[in-house]
Amino acid sequence: MKRHHMAAVAAFSCTTLALAGCGQGSAVSSSLDDCVTDADTCNSGERAEGGEITWAIDAGWNSWNQNTADGNNAYVSLALAGSWPYTGQFDQNGDFIVNEGLFAAEPELVSESPVTVEYTLKQGANWGDGTDITLDDFVYHWYARSGNEDLCAGCTPATTTYGSQVAAIDGDGSTVTVTYVDSYHSAEWKYEEVLSLPSHVATEQGFDWKNDPAAMAAAELYFSETAPTWTTGPYKIDDAAMGDYVIYTPNEDWAGDTEVTLDKITFRVIEGLENIVTALRNGEIDGSSPFSATSEAITQLETAEGLSYSVAGGPNWEHIDLNTRNEFLQDQALRTAVFQAIDLENIIERTYAFVQSDIERKNNHLFRNGSEYYTDYLTATGQGTGDIEMAKATLDAADYEWDADGNLLTPDGDQVELNFRYLETRESRKITGELTAATLSDLGIQVELKAIPADALGSVLAEADFDMINFGWSSDPLFVGSASQYWSSESGSNFGHLEDPDLDALIEDINGTLDMDDAAARANEAVKRVIEDAYVLPIVDAPVMVMVSDRLVNVRDNWASQQRAAYNIAEWGVADTE
Repeated sequence: MKRHHMAAVAAFSCTTLALAGCGQGSAVSSSLDDCVTDADTCNSGERAEGGEITWAIDAGWNSWNQNTADGNNAYVSLALAGSWPYTGQFDQNGDFIVNEGLFAAEPELVSESPVTVEYTLKQGANWGDGTDITLDDFVYHWYARSGNEDLCAGCTPATTTYGSQVAAIDGDGSTVTVTYVDSYHSAEWKYEEVLSLPSHVATEQGFDWKNDPAAMAAAELYFSETAPTWTTGPYKIDDAAMGDYVIYTPNEDWAGDTEVTLDKITFRVIEGLENIVTALRNGEIDGSSPFSATSEAITQLETAEGLSYSVAGGPNWEHIDLNTRNEFLQDQALRTAVFQAIDLENIIERTYAFVQSDIERKNNHLFRNGSEYYTDYLTATGQGTGDIEMAKATLDAADYEWDADGNLLTPDGDQVELNFRYLETRESRKITGELTAATLSDLGIQVELKAIPADALGSVLAEADFDMINFGWSSDPLFVGSASQYWSSESGSNFGHLEDPDLDALIEDINGTLDMDDAAARANEAVKRVIEDAYVLPIVDAPVMVMVSDRLVNVRDNWASQQRAAYNIAEWGVADTE
């Protein structure tokens, strides 16, 4: 799943290089070798005019609309990298680069009370059909992510951290001004996403979205189900199938300055990392930046000719979440005991240590190990230690008992049984489920393992169709909006439905300062509270890999972008060999 704003820049700056490791097999001279020291320029080269490439995505998606909870998917984010109207991107050094096809300059803070931000649209910025981007498009995005039934009745936004804080949006030609409510003082005001979908398309489809909240929701559903015919990026979609493929050709109306050289880019879903590696070795694809890495894949890549790869600390962090609406997991004592019984070191050893021997357990939900804002609040609680005796003591204190067969019984005498959901295409998550089931069996809890089809993760989460689940958040270098999206009682991404008024108050407080250090301190208070609630157990900042054919240039991974290697898709090209 995709995060819009997450871990601090400082949280990644050292870790990326510490985990980096490029292909060193005798049969390959990797064009990605320099990514360790020159992460933002490695694999640079002159591009030839023309060329077609195919890029593999390692899982599908079931919505085209990234505004919504079930469309808040890292895979569709990658699939739409050539067309979606992002405010900007962070590069590998943590520097923010405003979207050259949309804005003439970075957002400008014109008032601190109330916080007011001015956006200057680039001349010619349009939706790929000759229709200029206007004030209405900013307003549409606000309504879609507002969480306000009076603006969008029945909408299920992935996050309301932006939309719920907007008081008004005004515009005069190329200048648009967003004014926030008096309580908004986000230290990350510059990076808010302010555009998503074309309002004129919604109007053309007959949706009176401005005046009718139900019509606004219907427009969001239309965009969820309909492959985009519009674009603000360097490419436009010629053909697409939900969760299967997207075919791009150059967007002649793009307002960006970077010249596009490729004639065609195909994003194609290939499930399973080993299948992706095989397809690359066979010349069926030209590259991929999957959200996983395995020793088997590395071994296959090391002995291959004509390609290169790199393994590094990625943007996604793995975790186990609990569903607080489950009849058993409503009890905080049981949730705490479950987390105390899970052995994270064993899970990491069995899943990630083969890829990165020095990988560490993650001990803070918002800040990576090594961040200036990082503090370990987990260790003292015993969560993730695999301490069965501690877990039993927690249950004893809450009046749980065990029957003659060792099965755990609630204070009311009901036997505790749970399921564990995981994406079927991710072997590491399957192993995590198996090890979790084994340790919870020692606690007297029977766990049923239930795989999730490759394109169904979003719907399983949105419908809370799980008791326990292992998935990952894909992040960018920010954190202010994280706690709200993850854990706020009103968030559409609070998939396990935790409702904690004290946590809600702490989350609201994070958004009450323009000072980054102060915001980080407040965010850590929310981390402490969610640990007390035993709601989310972080596992690890997972290593990921990028692999490319040697015929490609300007293609490299980017831990700081939602789109990974596709962050600079306009610069992709086939090497000029003349």
